[in-house]
Amino acid sequence: MLSNHMAAAALMLAAAAQAAPADDAAPAAATADLIVAEPVAAPAAPSASALVLRRDTPIHFMVVSEVTTKTHTAGHRFKLRVDKPVSIDGVMVIPVGTTAWGEVLEAEKSGNAGKSGTLSAKLLYVDIGGIQVPISGNNDAKGSSGTGETVLGVLALGPLGLFAKGNNAKIKAGELMTGFVEQDTALPAPAGL
Repeated sequence: MLSNHMAAAALMLAAAAQAAPADDAAPAAATADLIVAEPVAAPAAPSASALVLRRDTPIHFMVVSEVTTKTHTAGHRFKLRVDKPVSIDGVMVIPVGTTAWGEVLEAEKSGNAGKSGTLSAKLLYVDIGGIQVPISGNNDAKGSSGTGETVLGVLALGPLGLFAKGNNAKIKAGELMTGFVEQDTALPAPAGL
């Protein structure tokens, strides 16, 4: 009889061992379903919280400090500020006063015999909360010619009048410039949207 009880217990243990893997498989299947479901919901969040600043969107700037061939050379970076707000779908993404940067490409000082200076500069980017939005736009300036002064100098001083210089080229503080966004750029939506 004892052997019958042992045989029955062995059968029950074997049945329990076979049932256990089936129970372990159910949580694994449920976990697999959860892992698959999460990535499907994730992409919806970024598109709802980002706004796209489109290529060729115009941005209006004002030069903060004068840039002149008298004191600046090629490679000098100068500061601008946004002069008019920029909105996307009624949401302001670039407020007035946002910092932007430009760079002097070429600066040739004025010279003798009334030669005027020339200055060429380009817009670089707008800094929107640490995101640098590339912009395009150029500005060329030329100093007024000093030819009239040179002629008068030659008449009054002879050959020494040839040393009369022309005027330096400058981009004046307060001068307005327009640039354009170079490429589509995603910006985070302002807080509260």
